[in-house]
Amino acid sequence: MTHLHKIILISLVSAAIIFAAFLGMSYLPRRIQQEFSGVELLMAGEDEYANLQELTIRIDGQIRYGRFSPFPRFDGLIEVSIYDFTLDNPGLSIIFINGFSMGGAMSYPVLRRIYPGSGPLTRIETLGILYTDEDFSSLVIHLTEWTALGGGTYQGQQGNRVIAAPAIDGNEALELLLLHQLNIILE
Repeated sequence: MTHLHKIILISLVSAAIIFAAFLGMSYLPRRIQQEFSGVELLMAGEDEYANLQELTIRIDGQIRYGRFSPFPRFDGLIEVSIYDFTLDNPGLSIIFINGFSMGGAMSYPVLRRIYPGSGPLTRIETLGILYTDEDFSSLVIHLTEWTALGGGTYQGQQGNRVIAAPAIDGNEALELLLLHQLNIILE
């Protein structure tokens, strides 16, 4: 083996190790901790809304996605102050379909007792569909509205209520909502 072949071999092995390290690091979970104010809006039209209430959102969890992973995943806690079932409920797991801009369902496991002395029954409460970026620097939640179909079954669909954060008033929330909608269209 000539000296030139050794240099080429060492260069190729070094490049492979650097690529493997870069790829492996992209699969390490990343901690997300955020807290900000938000606003819940009732949308009456494209630019028409009613301010329903101000709220606080606290995020504490881990985001996992690799360089070639098609579905990023968040595991942890997203508390929305006005929805009790989200408080201290670390069982949230969101899989973002087609990257972050496409969003993922916010479904929380809730333990309930049917009657005193019975064992706990796990029920799933769905807040809505979350749209965010990979740093969770802002978010929009399209709240799910449930309709009773009879016989104890319900159908959920996105309604006209939206949460946007960080925002301190309806105008900021509307700007953030439009920005997220534009990002979805562009991707």
